[in-house]
Amino acid sequence: MNKSIHIIGSGLGGLSCAINLSKRKNTKIILYESSSLFGGRCRSYNEKDFNCFLDNGNHLIIKAYKNTFNYLKKISGQKELLSNSKTFYPFVDIKKKEKWNVKPYSFIFPWWIFLGSCRPANISLLDFIKSSKIFFAKKSQTVSDLINKDSLIYKRFWKPFTIAILNTHPNQASAKLLSKVIIKALFFGNNPLKPYIARKSLNDCLIKPAIKRILEQGNQINSNTRLKKIIFKNNFAEKMIFNKNTINIGKDELVVLAVTPNIVSKILPNIKTPKKTNCILNIHFKLNQKHNEIKLPNSSFFVGVIGGTVDWIFKKKNILSVTISAANYLNNFENEKISEIVWQDVKKVFNLDTIKKPKYKIIREKMATFVQSPEEVLRKPKMYTEYKNVFLAGDWIDTGLPATIEGAITSGYNVANYINKI
Repeated sequence: MNKSIHIIGSGLGGLSCAINLSKRKNTKIILYESSSLFGGRCRSYNEKDFNCFLDNGNHLIIKAYKNTFNYLKKISGQKELLSNSKTFYPFVDIKKKEKWNVKPYSFIFPWWIFLGSCRPANISLLDFIKSSKIFFAKKSQTVSDLINKDSLIYKRFWKPFTIAILNTHPNQASAKLLSKVIIKALFFGNNPLKPYIARKSLNDCLIKPAIKRILEQGNQINSNTRLKKIIFKNNFAEKMIFNKNTINIGKDELVVLAVTPNIVSKILPNIKTPKKTNCILNIHFKLNQKHNEIKLPNSSFFVGVIGGTVDWIFKKKNILSVTISAANYLNNFENEKISEIVWQDVKKVFNLDTIKKPKYKIIREKMATFVQSPEEVLRKPKMYTEYKNVFLAGDWIDTGLPATIEGAITSGYNVANYINKI
């Protein structure tokens, strides 16, 4: 008889866990999703006003994301990735009206910092050497504790880099966690910072192929099935109560909670989890023929913005997508006000003087990630719980990585790897 492994949540943590367990003999994977959309923060949906599919946000994948590329290989999703022919990150400073490309090509060591043509504009090698103190950060220190906030390298490198990776402002962000990311990425083989993005949509690249693979291998997926409570007995999960039914958990069966920390806190009230969250705001503009002047630098698919409200701008066909990270300060702004602020930044980036703002759609992920501060990082739990048959997955679990796509996928892989050894 097949034993079941119950995975609650179809974000990348849950999907990664399911994919890495799906070939386990005499085991059936049952995946539960509370909504009708799979993918968690990497979901896509049909936007009728735009007559196309939109991603809830923009997610860069870098070559150093080892577990992400292993996951994509297993679901045959690599072909749905898009990258520039060369590795570069274009930036525009809209206050000083300067443009440059960061070319972070590395092989074992970040050689690019020695070349002026590869560094941010007007940043010296000495600036980077002075920044090396971040590698010796204490657990209690933030990025701003170690990098001078008035320095140009802070404004043109450390601030955008920190916010992009940790979705947390440098004055709150854990320097220790960021240093781990740097070590993992910069000293990883060949060209670790080469950026990729989903060619069509996050769903086509990361989600749909995984759902297909899970079902092809005889497993089960239940959508619109929300977990409300788990009944425990003698340190074991015994029953799961959903909005639709109650499921008994058999002997030797396992449960993986791949959901957000606020939900886990309700199911497992004794567990310590991160509490503070940060918003990511995305605004999608539908372009028309009047917007032909909008061309990204060197035919890139994205550009970073310094000196404004906008952090990143992406372009796919006639959709211009803008990302603002660590965006809690915009939570109380009306959509129309936000669209005006953002469009003013867009006009400065592309030198658009008289072109009117096009149709737009704003997506607010108010709890996109937890605030990755020294205090909140210490609240990240391990994948194990006090209950012998219950495990945790998600980008907020302690994997040594920040709350990114790689962090989520790694958490699911770690749980699956442990279960496969049982």
